[in-house]
Amino acid sequence: MQNQMDRKLTILADGELVSGYARARLLGTERLGLYPSLFMLHLWNVAEEDYLALSRSKEVTVLHDDVVLASGTVSDAFRSRGKNGTEAHVAIAPGLRLWEAAVSLDVESGVTVSETVRLLLEASGTGIQLLSFPGEDPVTSRGLAFYGRAAECIEEALGKAGAQCCLVHSGLCVIPKEGLPVSMVLTEEDLIDVPSFNCSGDMVLRTGPAGWTLGKGVEVQYGGSVNRGLISERMINLDTGDGPWRVELIVQSEE
Repeated sequence: MQNQMDRKLTILADGELVSGYARARLLGTERLGLYPSLFMLHLWNVAEEDYLALSRSKEVTVLHDDVVLASGTVSDAFRSRGKNGTEAHVAIAPGLRLWEAAVSLDVESGVTVSETVRLLLEASGTGIQLLSFPGEDPVTSRGLAFYGRAAECIEEALGKAGAQCCLVHSGLCVIPKEGLPVSMVLTEEDLIDVPSFNCSGDMVLRTGPAGWTLGKGVEVQYGGSVNRGLISERMINLDTGDGPWRVELIVQSEE
């Protein structure tokens, strides 16, 4: 099982390094879909200039070994007093820009779902790109009208192909209704605990921070058994001090 000892987080405020703090902790959960997730970044005894940089920034990114763990709009920032000194709290909301963006778009008949999604992303003005569109890409038989939240309109369009989606740091990923082939393999060396199953029959994996991305097809090899599925949820609890240091993945089992 994995024994992760490198408890280091890299924090960027609008691309600039933030390093004037004694301890950091990142907590949050993200799921498939475009409803904004929320991550909380806690910093102890942070330098005044670094707190101001964080609180005034448009986007905060947290990395471990060059892997982006969370990146998004700063929705709130405040400080409090505790027994270990002053603590800064920064709320990071990936997907908030797309959720808050409004669109009004008419799409003619004969346009594919993938092109409809690209048009909606362009109309959102967020600069988010469609990274890929695997699986079925049907053509609309009649014209469509979209009005409202860009995120909800995109999910409505994808529903016509039976597809799901998620946002990653580089753009929008689409997961076809038949799922994706295995692109990552996890073994006992990658895990910090024995795999378990929740009440829905999905596998729960506890591991360290690495490139575990929502929507990816994974194969889990443990104790002589092999399970395959789709990463549908990721929960982060990383403390550079003596607190928890783990990532929990929910893997939807293949039917």
